[in-house]
Amino acid sequence: MNVTRKELPKSRIELSITIDKDEMLTYVEVTTKKIGKNVTVPGFRKGEAPKALIEKHVGQATLFAEAIEYAVNESYKKALLQEDITPLAQASVELGDQQDETGVEFTATVDVMPQFELPDYQKIAKKVKKEVTEVTEEEVEEAKQYLLKSRGEQKEVSKKAENGDIVVVEYTLTVDGVEKDKSEEMPVEIGGGRFIPGFEEEVIGLAAGDTKTFDVPFPDEYHSADLVGKKGTFAITVKRVEQIELPEWTDEFINELTGGKTPTVAEMETTIREGLMKEKEQEAETQQKQAIMDAIMAEISVELPNVLVDSEKERIIQEMEQRASYSGDSFEAALERAGKTREEFLTESTPQAESRVLLMLCLRKIADAEELQPDAGQVSTQMMNILSQYPKEQIEQIDQDRLRLMVEGEMLDKMALDLLATFAE
Repeated sequence: MNVTRKELPKSRIELSITIDKDEMLTYVEVTTKKIGKNVTVPGFRKGEAPKALIEKHVGQATLFAEAIEYAVNESYKKALLQEDITPLAQASVELGDQQDETGVEFTATVDVMPQFELPDYQKIAKKVKKEVTEVTEEEVEEAKQYLLKSRGEQKEVSKKAENGDIVVVEYTLTVDGVEKDKSEEMPVEIGGGRFIPGFEEEVIGLAAGDTKTFDVPFPDEYHSADLVGKKGTFAITVKRVEQIELPEWTDEFINELTGGKTPTVAEMETTIREGLMKEKEQEAETQQKQAIMDAIMAEISVELPNVLVDSEKERIIQEMEQRASYSGDSFEAALERAGKTREEFLTESTPQAESRVLLMLCLRKIADAEELQPDAGQVSTQMMNILSQYPKEQIEQIDQDRLRLMVEGEMLDKMALDLLATFAE
């Protein structure tokens, strides 16, 4: 067997393989014996007919076709070992002009892990500082107001709407003279920031029974792509104005809110500060790790295999489908609202997929350089946690080896990120 190796773009390798006459005769012999074991020729026991009769019974063309398939598969495996290649996916095989007993030619094109050198990641990490975090009194007050609102009582009031009020409106939306949406009763919290920017300000000063027509431009990030950049005309009627009456921030309120676990206002405010500080520190650590990886990846130039990028694009879609299902929506409906096809979304997600693939490759390479290994017990525990989310009949269909590799990979990524953060301290 002769193997010629050619490096291709996008981390692909083309193997041109020639099987000579002697090797091909051996493959034909082995194939004939394998087929002969399952062939019954009149006058002979099953599997005991001579080669000539087996060829006549099966047909020489059929026999040789199977011999070529066997020869190609075996030769490809040997070529991978010879060239020390670990393929990422099934190879693309194309037979050459020569396909007879004197020899067979074929090419196998295979995707492999890209080869690249890591920059001095420890030096890069040391330059990235974690943001100094602090909790302001305004943030504590905002958290207190949130807790008070959670137990507030919503009541209708006879007055003009102002910031903080809830205005319940009936509306009709038209765009370019065409009705796009309507509602008989929609609550709008002024200052809540939950509606189209500019809408909440338009209802300030209105009272029950008031009507108003106004234009609001749709923002660039609006979920319906066909409305982005256009003006929507809202015709509204205020049905009522409501206020939230808040309880007092007292020890009694705190006791009721926490079921007696936190007896005083002072202790509750300490708990709030500690919780806010923990959230900020976690966010600062996450941002620091991301900044480190961004700086490392900026130093790397590598062509990523299409098979890895395509796989990551499909994973992005799966994540979006899952998020949509949690909210009672569907990914297809979201695409339709955005005016996009699945193929268009896949194309648009390419940069994100490439970034995620490069991140994974860098983290695994760092983990390898630092000789990191996940704890076997923790891997098993995490696998059990994942499997516990599936019914028994589905668990039997899950590839355990593949799941273990996924869990180990995720743990290695986290270990590598945590290690990089220690270099920065």
